[in-house]
Amino acid sequence: MSAPHILIAGAGIGGLAAALSLARRGIASTVVEKRTGFGETGAGLQLTPNSGRVLEALDLALPLKRVGVSSNGLAVRRWRDGAPVVEMPADPAGAPTPFRLMSRIDLHTVLLDAARAMPNIRFVVGRGVEDVRQDDAGVTATLSSQNGSETLHGLGLIGADGLWSRIRGLTGDAAAPEFTGYEAWRAMVPTATAPGIAGEKPRVTLHLGPQRHAVHYPVSSGRQINLVVLRQAREAREGWTREGDRAVLTEHLAGASPALRQLAGAAGGWQVWSLFDRKPAAMAKGRIALLGDAAHPVLPFLAQGASLAIEDAGVLARLLAQHLAREGAAGVQAAMAAYAAARAQRVARVQEASRENGRNFHLGWPWSIGRDLVLRRLGPEGMRKRYDWLYGWRDAG
Repeated sequence: MSAPHILIAGAGIGGLAAALSLARRGIASTVVEKRTGFGETGAGLQLTPNSGRVLEALDLALPLKRVGVSSNGLAVRRWRDGAPVVEMPADPAGAPTPFRLMSRIDLHTVLLDAARAMPNIRFVVGRGVEDVRQDDAGVTATLSSQNGSETLHGLGLIGADGLWSRIRGLTGDAAAPEFTGYEAWRAMVPTATAPGIAGEKPRVTLHLGPQRHAVHYPVSSGRQINLVVLRQAREAREGWTREGDRAVLTEHLAGASPALRQLAGAAGGWQVWSLFDRKPAAMAKGRIALLGDAAHPVLPFLAQGASLAIEDAGVLARLLAQHLAREGAAGVQAAMAAYAAARAQRVARVQEASRENGRNFHLGWPWSIGRDLVLRRLGPEGMRKRYDWLYGWRDAG
């Protein structure tokens, strides 16, 4: 494989976006994935315009259109009776970059198919990164598997290996993620059998209640409804695929609106994951950079986890290409440092805005009355302007 060459740990959404962004700029990569098979866990995601622009620059607009749904905006409702609080329309029809709704699996497949078509992206699966050494010439990663160990060399390493990142630990931040006290229950409901959905414009709907909320929206080209319900929990468990007891959720939804209870009742089964938080890491150390959840996990209350990782990938690839062109292999460390500086304020703001949303979503009486009043006074245009800083982001380069 021709130089320059970067190693990437993790073949999730962030890792694949990084590999594609590098490949389009003439930089080869080897993507190391500890799983033996590909496939993204989780249910749905909101691909907002800030990250959509990055993927469109990779010529992915058409495949994204095939698997996604263009949202008509956001509707906020009260938990107990479904009464409307406020609506925020999406950008006008024909906007250059739509607000897309899709399943995580569909987005991952789009990225994986595009990466496999690139001759300068190589995959190494079934092996995890155990150790990393760096010097003036580059990085050496030691991989382990059931068959033993091996080493890979590159000019730099990108850690895109998620919340429980091994690379983050190797760069000096071994502090474990902290449990938030909440867990998310997720399910898919076929649109054809989803009560109350037929005839509605595709959009994101939020139901806000005390210490709980729910969100649902169409995915899979409109064939399914992604439904997520948040509830408090006493203990945390790792992983995304723990099966949930329907009786527990039924009790949790007892005080919810009939429409929300009926939609949940149409779900075939539930998967549960515990929500963890973690302070932003140092996003670069020498020739090693972190992106996505490895660097700054984002709670789901702003729907920006995948989008922030994609933003990271685009910025890091641009800076690597610029520094490599000017300084050759010696420019990798400068590129990583510039990336960390460029992203620090943005990722910290998104993390905190998501935490703030979580606090506001879960307010109980009487504070929820004040929250709803504020939202109504903002109105549709006020809500839209409130998030201009988020959705209007473009890479400065």
